[in-house]
Amino acid sequence: MDQCKDKNAYIKMKKNNRENKQKHKRSITGEDVIFIFEKVLEGWKTIKIYNTIIQTNPSSKLTKKLTETVATGNCKIYPSELSEERYVYYTDLRNKVYAFQRNET
Repeated sequence: MDQCKDKNAYIKMKKNNRENKQKHKRSITGEDVIFIFEKVLEGWKTIKIYNTIIQTNPSSKLTKKLTETVATGNCKIYPSELSEERYVYYTDLRNKVYAFQRNET
């Protein structure tokens, strides 16, 4: 019984560490990701999205390369980063971006 608690605590700790590492590595917020997804679905080019974000928030750590990566739908946001409603909205947008990218190629 004691081993099970230790194992569950270890798994939870590893999950939290992995989540924190990925959030730090991504270096942009969940709201930025949602903004990029919305603009991709509106048909904006990635350079226009990048320039818009940089103009509105010059201290953003967003790069052109990261904008292109996120625009493909390849960016995971964790439920702890957004409210429940925004997270559901994000998952819906991500699915639409994947479908949009598939249809575009």
